[in-house]
Amino acid sequence: MKHFTFQPLFYKVLNKPVSPKPVGWFAERRADVGGSRTELLDTFLKLGYLSHESLTKLKARAARKEVPAAGEALVSGILHPDAKGWVLADTLGIPFLEVDPAAVPLSLSELLPEAIARENMAVPVSREEGRITLAVSDPFRHGAFSRIEEMTGLSVTLVVCPAGTITRILERFYPEALPIPPGEILGGAIGREEAQEWLARGRGRRLAEKVLLHAVEAGISTVRVYPSGRSVAVFGDSGARRSLLLSFPIRFREALVGSFADLAGLSTGRECVVESTFQLETETGIRAFRISVLRGLSGVETVVTVIPDLRSVIALDSIGFHPEQTEITRRLLSMQDGLILVSSPAAEGVATTIYAMLRESYRAGSRVVTVEETHRFRNDGYIQLERHEVEKRFGGKWTRLAETLEPDALMIESVSDKKELLDLVHIARRGIPVFCGAQGVNLSRTLETLFSLEVDPFLLVRVVRLVMHQRLVDLLCPECRRAVPAVPSLQFVGENYREKLETMVQEVTFYVRAGCPRCRGTGYSGKMALFDLLPFTPGVQHQIFSDEPLEEKLARIVGENLRSAFPSVEDLLRRGMVTFDDVFPFFR
Repeated sequence: MKHFTFQPLFYKVLNKPVSPKPVGWFAERRADVGGSRTELLDTFLKLGYLSHESLTKLKARAARKEVPAAGEALVSGILHPDAKGWVLADTLGIPFLEVDPAAVPLSLSELLPEAIARENMAVPVSREEGRITLAVSDPFRHGAFSRIEEMTGLSVTLVVCPAGTITRILERFYPEALPIPPGEILGGAIGREEAQEWLARGRGRRLAEKVLLHAVEAGISTVRVYPSGRSVAVFGDSGARRSLLLSFPIRFREALVGSFADLAGLSTGRECVVESTFQLETETGIRAFRISVLRGLSGVETVVTVIPDLRSVIALDSIGFHPEQTEITRRLLSMQDGLILVSSPAAEGVATTIYAMLRESYRAGSRVVTVEETHRFRNDGYIQLERHEVEKRFGGKWTRLAETLEPDALMIESVSDKKELLDLVHIARRGIPVFCGAQGVNLSRTLETLFSLEVDPFLLVRVVRLVMHQRLVDLLCPECRRAVPAVPSLQFVGENYREKLETMVQEVTFYVRAGCPRCRGTGYSGKMALFDLLPFTPGVQHQIFSDEPLEEKLARIVGENLRSAFPSVEDLLRRGMVTFDDVFPFFR
């Protein structure tokens, strides 16, 4: 641990200004302060920190004891706290600076968490390159200053400041987010008395936190804060039921929204439309939320969604693999190295597939880093990032992310171009297992993209473990599906599947969707993923090194090594779970 030290504690030095040129809003010393300790006490008299009678007695007592008057003033207990700080600063050689609270830049509040600033009565008042000037009332909190240096990555210069001034700066830095009188709270599913207690204990931020934790316990999936008549209402929606949680007078709308935004670490400026994820700690663990702060025609409002946990029930054999595909995938996952690529016509469902593979092969204690476009689930033990965070923190560079976070496994929901895919190949080459998604119309096109990368084919086949193409199909509602006498046309069916489909036409009843209250009129009960798999076996690796043109080479590799989704497609059709139109792409 880095230890905070500052020389004035041990060496008498001049009371120098913090920077070569005094900052305009610092009054470094009052004009009437002289150089001696006696003159300092006379200044306290002028400022009202001492009375004439107290000063006379103090000087007499110091003369009898033959000690400095300033020292006697400190031990006597008659000085105002701000005057004590002034004497202490003068004794130690630390600048005593008066600060105009209104002139301290609000941006400096971002350097320290509110709890640390308040606990230590310490506020940053300026920043120059790699150094911050910290105004404190007690310069002896060495451990706190050391933590601040480590937290900010900046060197700390101390100045002693009156406690009252620091308090006023704290009020500007961390204003009351929700100044609602208790009598103006109207209870709903959350009682008025409970909400009043939350406000009393932790202001608006505490209220917002407790409302969200209440939502989690009550099974509420979405909390919305928006105007309703002359009030601003906090509603909870569980999907099946919508209920009023709390209500406040309409004039507190922006303050209430600001409390939720503050909890998520967001700003709510006039033109602000923001969205982010954040986490709260509960007695049962960490809960994740997504907040959207919007500005509509009637003003600002916010929507907070509870991100559900992705639990281990999403297993490898429950996502759509048929038994042979499950066995192959498990065998390749057990190697815990290389690159696994999942392509799909759209991004939907790719993250679920990759998470199922991660949970199959990486247990508690593994350092798994995931990057998604948007969090849909929270995963205990995973370092979960959204793509915009990677852009901000690592410049969108996967190699920088891997070097910084040092994952045991890396998951990227979607790569946007060949360069990103090439970066992931090199990361996998260094021994970090990589799971990534990519957009593609079919498996052949995905393989063409992979083998068009500017990389040695020998390296590629040594790194890639599995390429799969995933397509989601809609499952028919079993309550309202409708049998049809018509049979599918064989006109556009591929030669490899024509004979199988002709047999099925004779044996299978085909269904189409209808609609009922249970499926809310959609005719469907859910979705399922179907997969075409190409494991990079030694045989595939050997074929890749042949002298054939790439197109012919890939056609032969796919034809001889593909583990098709057709067994799953046939099973779904025979059980009447899908329409033929939805699975027709697998027959081409």
